[in-house]
Amino acid sequence: MKQEIEIGKTYSVSYPFFTEEVELPPYDPEATQMQMVKSWRPGVEWEQDDEYAAHGVAEALGEMLLTVVDIHKPGRFPTRVFYTRQWKDPNGKVFGKAGLRITTLDAFRRRLRGYMHEFWLDGEKQPNADVTGLAPLLEEMK
Repeated sequence: MKQEIEIGKTYSVSYPFFTEEVELPPYDPEATQMQMVKSWRPGVEWEQDDEYAAHGVAEALGEMLLTVVDIHKPGRFPTRVFYTRQWKDPNGKVFGKAGLRITTLDAFRRRLRGYMHEFWLDGEKQPNADVTGLAPLLEEMK
């Protein structure tokens, strides 16, 4: 049995984050240089293993917040989920564009599983549900 997706519900999914330095305009209008600030960014930073391989590294876990706006079945085509996406960084700050996104119901359920690739966090590999074989168990729970 597949998970029932509810209109108006916000789903919280654990998601990796890393920090990056960004240039921001200074607060002082008289200043002549940009200001460098560390900021959280969703996803992983890719590090080269050798000439042909790389692995993702996260510094902390935050959340991806998916709010379902509507669900629609357009005739003979797959069911569509209309949703918004925001991020909650490891410090608890919520950010992200308010734009409406659209995907199929199956793709939305895959998105609810979390980050799609394996990554390293605090020196330990964090596999996704498909890699660990948890996907069938998650399907049973839904």
